[in-house]
Amino acid sequence: MDKMNTRSDTKSNSYADAEERLRDHLENSVIPRSEILENLHLFITPQQLRRILFLYEIYKDILTVPGVIMQFGVRWGRELALFESLRTTFEPFNHSRKVIGFDTFSGYQGIDKKDGNHSVIVEGNLTTSAKYEDILDDLLSTREQMDPLPHIQKYDLIKGNAQETLEKYLIDNPHTIISLAHLDMNLYKPTKACLELLKPHMPRGSIIIIDEVNLDIMPGETLAIKEVFGLENIKLKRHPSVNPTWPAYFVVE
Repeated sequence: MDKMNTRSDTKSNSYADAEERLRDHLENSVIPRSEILENLHLFITPQQLRRILFLYEIYKDILTVPGVIMQFGVRWGRELALFESLRTTFEPFNHSRKVIGFDTFSGYQGIDKKDGNHSVIVEGNLTTSAKYEDILDDLLSTREQMDPLPHIQKYDLIKGNAQETLEKYLIDNPHTIISLAHLDMNLYKPTKACLELLKPHMPRGSIIIIDEVNLDIMPGETLAIKEVFGLENIKLKRHPSVNPTWPAYFVVE
């Protein structure tokens, strides 16, 4: 057998072990620093590529809908950066398509009994590094210098409990129209509160993504969408060819 097609017996074929080896390759890469950004595809997993393609398909569906993009549950900011890239790709001069991120940056807060009792549902889980929001702000600002309108800030990063910060944002900006809301907070209370606040600002044709739908270890988001919109009133969908495991979405009608 051709040795090029043979795996070593010492290497595991498991996905998790392969991910770990990819991390090792990234951390120990001999690719020159000047070329590392253009070679990041080497280290993207199939699961993450599916997530990118899923959001790519969603973004195409809002191109004819005016309004900002809001994400709830930013963490390290990967989706904010992706939405910025998609805007620059599809509508580089649409500076009204602001991308706005909401996060505590201190992990889960306000866990409810409707969130279940799985070990991942604990206060403070998914916290970021101290002052990470400042690093992310600088990173997003740096990215913005590569788009066609670098002198116009087209993102906001809002720290705090989203139930409170979104309400304040909408009071201060009552004209706000939202074309896409991506809810990835994993918890019942903030998801329900934000859905109720978002609803009057989302026209027909706008899209809501719920990141953990029908997930037994994180039931809170699904319960929130049922209570605010009612499953009988929405057409909850996936993109079967590219969808990661859990995210689903619906178009406001």
